[in-house]
Amino acid sequence: MFFIIPLALGMLIAGLHSFLRRNTLDKAGVLDLFLRYLLVFGWFLSGLVGFMGHAFAPEKVAAGIGWPTHVAFQFELAAFELGIALTALIGLWVRHRLFWLGMALAPSVFFVLAAIQHLRELMIRGNVSSYNVLAVLPDLLLPGLFLALLFWLMRLERKVGDRR
Repeated sequence: MFFIIPLALGMLIAGLHSFLRRNTLDKAGVLDLFLRYLLVFGWFLSGLVGFMGHAFAPEKVAAGIGWPTHVAFQFELAAFELGIALTALIGLWVRHRLFWLGMALAPSVFFVLAAIQHLRELMIRGNVSSYNVLAVLPDLLLPGLFLALLFWLMRLERKVGDRR
């Protein structure tokens, strides 16, 4: 269940933060706040944990997924995950919406296809290993939630811009 905890924690803290600032935030401000928490508790933490696992404990991670260890390939995957983490951190300072969109597209494709692969492993091979099964929900939730909130925010900002 570890995979969903950072995402749920981030959304809980974002909800509390937006509640405490309810008198000073408009709808766009709330969306921006949730997206920033998703950058940290979603993309950054998932990238960092993925990097550390695949780079420093490839045997344990592969066993947890129910796959054979491929140290060289897992190190390449670790490098990609570190890139996700670092780009998400940069996104805290670079708050341009198109940067956030670009930052989220590659890992979103990766996460969604990884979720599909994990589901295939479950259904075709009966792979019920914990890292295989428990990764599906966050692999779908994080990109879905981030991109939905981002598109909603961009739409709101476009409407506000049209009225000026």
